[in-house]
Amino acid sequence: MTVNVKSRGELVFAGLTLALGILILVGTTFINEPVAASNVGPRFFPYVIGTLLTAASAFVVIDVIRGNSASPEDGELVDPSLPMDKKRVALLLASVLAFAVLLEPAGYVIACTMSFFGIAVTLGARFSWRLAIASIALSLAIYLLFTRPLGIFLPPGVLAGIL
Repeated sequence: MTVNVKSRGELVFAGLTLALGILILVGTTFINEPVAASNVGPRFFPYVIGTLLTAASAFVVIDVIRGNSASPEDGELVDPSLPMDKKRVALLLASVLAFAVLLEPAGYVIACTMSFFGIAVTLGARFSWRLAIASIALSLAIYLLFTRPLGIFLPPGVLAGIL
């Protein structure tokens, strides 16, 4: 059974999402459950998310293989006949991967600032000091909100003594 060329991208995306759901389910089995855990332990929500993601992705994969394909909404400013902008997609992926690579060594604020800035420029924002300051302010605000009142650990990285 062959897949329509227009729906090939949809099938690849659904397949990658299915693989992510399975990866979440497998990874969740390695979460250590404390002995004093109540009925809802640290594995509960990852199992729910992994199960829902896997099931939804599997349904989309089956639907695309059967020949059904999503059509763009009327309000979308996307022309499906145009080729994908591979450079823009590569830059978006590079920004996300840079965040993942820099998170531990550089810290959340630096990794997040670079990611916000890179994604904004890739999506069409003009390269400016105002954008750089907004990226720093947003990253710092999120870091302080999560680490101070919520008590959630985010890696400080090279700013450990300052934050």
